[in-house]
Amino acid sequence: MSMFLIDEMYPPTTARLLRDTYGHDAVHVFEIGLQAAEDALVAATARSEGRAVVTENVVDFAAERDVALVFVLKRNPPPGGAQAAGLAKVLADWARANPDPYLGPHWPDAG
Repeated sequence: MSMFLIDEMYPPTTARLLRDTYGHDAVHVFEIGLQAAEDALVAATARSEGRAVVTENVVDFAAERDVALVFVLKRNPPPGGAQAAGLAKVLADWARANPDPYLGPHWPDAG
């Protein structure tokens, strides 16, 4: 099981689908009071909880070295209401292929 912290550009439903459908420990920044938080605080929270940050903010997280960063561009998963389900599947597939991810950037295949 992988642990995820989903950044605010993605729908909160993504975290729920990862938990309920795929059995992963996932939270969205809105669920834990980190909406509009500085990226450094998001990274620090993920680091302290052993979570991978799921974001599209490559530049904002580029300096982070001691946390797993999963970069998925919003244009890659299906748009609209299907985005949360598409992203949850991409992340579940990535977690299955990377059960013990290294710290640093990851680029899962998002179609």
